[in-house]
Amino acid sequence: MPTGRITIITGPMFSEKSGELIRRCQKLIQYGHRKVVAYKPAEDNRYAEDEIVSRIGYRLPAISIPRKLTDELVQHILQETKDADVVAFDEVQFFSRHIMSLIQELAYCGKHVIADGLNLDYRGKEFGYVGGLLAMADDIEKLTSFCAVCGSSEAVFTQRMVNGKPSTVGPIVMIGDSEAYEPRCRKCFIPPHKVNCD
Repeated sequence: MPTGRITIITGPMFSEKSGELIRRCQKLIQYGHRKVVAYKPAEDNRYAEDEIVSRIGYRLPAISIPRKLTDELVQHILQETKDADVVAFDEVQFFSRHIMSLIQELAYCGKHVIADGLNLDYRGKEFGYVGGLLAMADDIEKLTSFCAVCGSSEAVFTQRMVNGKPSTVGPIVMIGDSEAYEPRCRKCFIPPHKVNCD
């Protein structure tokens, strides 16, 4: 049985996490002749329901699955990926806690698992179970973006915006794009509890 592996691609919004996941999967398909099965959260239908799509236009066929992973769905995915060499998950921060055991089980079954997701939410705090996935990863690729305020190439935060201003409070999960979020460096990021500080 081949040795399994877990690769996590993380960073803020607009850092091309999905693009990097797609690029790696396409390379494995094209040059490594690997069979890849990809999944994405069904709730994230900003671009397509049956594809992972990056902002710069890369595309990869994918199966949409609910964010809440039940035991039955986990078993279905394990069966569905039995013949796959690589299993990819886009926007992994949106999935329930079962994502951790599923990814670990796939790696124990000899699969190379590649997952991308935000490591921090709009408050600058750990997002979902990505911290746990980073802890069990064999490889971590931490991407940055360009700060929407100062232009620095070291943006590691995602600032939620409401009416053009940093948001104070709101739900952790709010699927949106450039109208609702922008990348920020540490210097320009304003945590929600500091928004009204002068």
